[in-house]
Amino acid sequence: MAVGRLLTHNARVIRSLTDLAREQLLAVVHEYMLLGMLSNQATLPQTIVAGGSFDDLNEVAIDLWMGASPIYTHRMRRLMGIEGDDVPAIMKALQLDVGFVHQYMLVHYQVNDPLNGEFWLEHCGALINLEPHGTDRVIGMCHTIEDPTFDATAYATNPRARIRPIHRPPRVPTDRVPHCHWTIIIDSENEPVGPARLTQQVREMPLASLSINPRPFGQGYQGPFDPLFRLSACSDDTLVALAREFQVQTHLLMCSGEIALAERFGAGRARDLVADAWLATAWTESERLRETLGVDADVATVLAIHPAIPPGFARSVSVSGDVVRCSLEAESGALLDPAQTGWIGALARGDVRGAAGMVLPIDPRAEVDLHADGERLTIDVRCGAAAEPAREPDVVAFMRVGMLATWKFSYS
Repeated sequence: MAVGRLLTHNARVIRSLTDLAREQLLAVVHEYMLLGMLSNQATLPQTIVAGGSFDDLNEVAIDLWMGASPIYTHRMRRLMGIEGDDVPAIMKALQLDVGFVHQYMLVHYQVNDPLNGEFWLEHCGALINLEPHGTDRVIGMCHTIEDPTFDATAYATNPRARIRPIHRPPRVPTDRVPHCHWTIIIDSENEPVGPARLTQQVREMPLASLSINPRPFGQGYQGPFDPLFRLSACSDDTLVALAREFQVQTHLLMCSGEIALAERFGAGRARDLVADAWLATAWTESERLRETLGVDADVATVLAIHPAIPPGFARSVSVSGDVVRCSLEAESGALLDPAQTGWIGALARGDVRGAAGMVLPIDPRAEVDLHADGERLTIDVRCGAAAEPAREPDVVAFMRVGMLATWKFSYS
């Protein structure tokens, strides 16, 4: 269907997050938070595709999360005005981490004192996804991966903090609830946890130094810790700011992930694997946006708000007949460096896979081009132009495993 016809029937013309109605904005910001889990599910199997083992997959996951999470935690603390280095400050950061997607990871928190607390997961979507694949995979995630990555996340707030299990999967009995239970303890006798192996490399990425406009008092997360914090408590302006930081978190994870893959399989192969993961993630998220926005989810709208387009670019979307153009003006020229890792590097090099993944679930007959002229990036879409509809790429099959791609949020 041509975009022009879609626009004729749209109730709203949406060209940015600020054009969304409140209920739409809240839903889309949850999607921005979920993108981290989607990207994880698309990227980690690429380790096996490249010929690696499940041990390699676990190691890539550790490097991916440990390389990026301390950096994006610092950014989120600055954005939301999170001060201090105690347990409540660590918990605030966890509540705003794409690794702890609200509802998909139903987390409860308890502060015992400033140096001692607990959290437990009544529901862990990641666990439910893995349990059908056997105990080894569950141990890989809940033991091998989580032990170092939890401490790396806490390190950003207090390097003497430790996150340790009271119990965790494999679940005994098999329907045990909560799924896991952890302590957070800060002890001055603990040796400080240092920066992870890849953290400095990720810190030097242009994405890591994108501008931040801290939320004013009362609009961020200053003041007491709220164990029941929900995105729905935030103002529209704060939701938009959070969406950008959730976007930064995911894209930094992809930068870190490509470094980890390149160390094992070479730079060229890693670029190809990450671009395929970008395609799979973008495709799945476009399907979700189509369901979330209904009639408003035309090609122009999806390109205007899709979180798989890297942050740091001012987007403008124009429609002329059946042609949609999305222009991306970089906040910094460094964001156009084709040597970058992650999805942003693929975009800067003119790799069209991610853009196609955003568009084709909305219009399977579209033709998608990506142009880079050294100053800006342009995605051009000619809707309905192809003789045959595009088939779903094979890499999207990873996204169909488990409950993640079809997870439904509740916004009440």
